[in-house]
Amino acid sequence: MTEERSEGENGSAGFSLVAVLVFMLIVSAIIVPFAVTAKTKLMIANNEVEQERLSLLAEGLANVVSSELANGSGTEKLRLDATPIACRSGEFTFDVRIQDHSGLIDLNAADAHLLSLGFASLGFDRQTSEELAEAAIQFRGSTNAFAAQAEPASSVGPPQNKQAPFESVSELQEFSALASTPLHDLHDVFTVFSKRGTLSLDLAPSRLRTVLADASGSGASTTEGASEGSTYSVEVTARRDGSGIAGQVGFIIEKYPASAAGFRRLSRSPAADITKLAATTFSENCDALFGPEVAQILRGWAS
Repeated sequence: MTEERSEGENGSAGFSLVAVLVFMLIVSAIIVPFAVTAKTKLMIANNEVEQERLSLLAEGLANVVSSELANGSGTEKLRLDATPIACRSGEFTFDVRIQDHSGLIDLNAADAHLLSLGFASLGFDRQTSEELAEAAIQFRGSTNAFAAQAEPASSVGPPQNKQAPFESVSELQEFSALASTPLHDLHDVFTVFSKRGTLSLDLAPSRLRTVLADASGSGASTTEGASEGSTYSVEVTARRDGSGIAGQVGFIIEKYPASAAGFRRLSRSPAADITKLAATTFSENCDALFGPEVAQILRGWAS
């Protein structure tokens, strides 16, 4: 009798244990997905906060660089031909690219030859580059609007010509041959702000300078020596070492003495892909880029 009772109690205990284990498995199956989802959302939120934090920092540093360009101190110490330069503060790296628009091709003022060299710097062959240059001239307007309307549409150009000046470099993406060209690459060659039919060879970005050098003696409208520019593209990237998270900003600014800052923003410009900044030149600290006061703040912030 005692043995039967003991066997019954053992069986009951075993059943209870199995029931508890099954219950725990069911609860785990319900809770674990929620826990994983919550952890994932927390990681995403933390990454978004970090990116926003770095973006705000990059924008602040872009304002510092813009002020230096406006007061003239930046034009003496900074590269103005889109050559990337960077500094490190603690575990953070700051990349800066500045392009004086005197070294770019103005879509509204350049002649067909200079425009074709600009398109050639983007990798197009000579014939396509010349066709794109002619399409750009037709797009921006003709002295004879009726004759322009009678001309057949270009196979590399836009569906319809604007017959008015370019307002933005982004309008080039309306051209069929340029639709897939990254907007940043177009901004690296062309502008609508210099208002000049020539460009300063010393301020041209490397890809454009190479093409112009190869075409030397061909009648390209270039000038030697840096000119006094008033419009600049300013790009700043802030990133933490070892992290794929980065904050980026890009602006086109011009000197504007009426403003307390000495400059004003004309538009946003697409920032460079940080993976393409491999040729970055590092300075020892951030003093040269942003000034000693800002560099001191960055050191305190990064510590």
